[in-house]
Amino acid sequence: MNVQSESVPDQAGPVMQPSAERVADLQAEKQALRQQLARVRELLDPKQATAWSEAIGQQLLASKLLTMFSSDQLDPATPIIKKTPGIGLFIAMRQEVDFQPVWQTLRSRGFRLCFPRMIRSEGRTDLEFLAMPNQLDPTSLLVQSHFGVREPAAATPQNGLVTCDPDLILLPGLGFDRAGNRLGWGQGYYDHYLARRLAQNSSDRPILVGIAYPFQILGQIPAGDRDIPADYLLSPDGLVKTQRP
Repeated sequence: MNVQSESVPDQAGPVMQPSAERVADLQAEKQALRQQLARVRELLDPKQATAWSEAIGQQLLASKLLTMFSSDQLDPATPIIKKTPGIGLFIAMRQEVDFQPVWQTLRSRGFRLCFPRMIRSEGRTDLEFLAMPNQLDPTSLLVQSHFGVREPAAATPQNGLVTCDPDLILLPGLGFDRAGNRLGWGQGYYDHYLARRLAQNSSDRPILVGIAYPFQILGQIPAGDRDIPADYLLSPDGLVKTQRP
């Protein structure tokens, strides 16, 4: 199957000031696009998904993105991070990009591997990140969540898991545009996590990297005022900085 020949619209309409009617229209646009992109990924040839996934992992390791945590920088305005950096990963599901083959290489470069876990916060389902102990295989500390996805077990002194706020977060998604707008499953977990983190410390903004197969990069993603865009997009073709208006 040639997924790039699927009919996926490049544009989803202009973003306007929110009103009750506009918010409803925005949600409808997102849902229609979400269903279409999910279907394309579902029908993706597993061999193609694996090839793209491996290419994205290698592009991550080869990119300058990781070097800003040591001696290089992508942007002069981005400070070099002196402490042991944490990288926010995700456990692949539904033919998402699988970064497991590069976990150990990331560790060897000094990164803590941090994975999201669903929690209850302020009366709603939210997420937190937990850092894996360096001496253990991360898969040994994963459990099946109530949502049917694998996530870290709850942190305890015995298992060595600790909460962390990653310096760099790899964002899963169904689609992205060149401005960094992201289309997820519609629950807003990453946006709520980031909003809560920034409310506590406005200078504690992590570097956000949207992870995308080629067909997931569109001309425009419908976005609301509370959506937090990615700083970079990472695809099999490499890393690009997003172009915000």
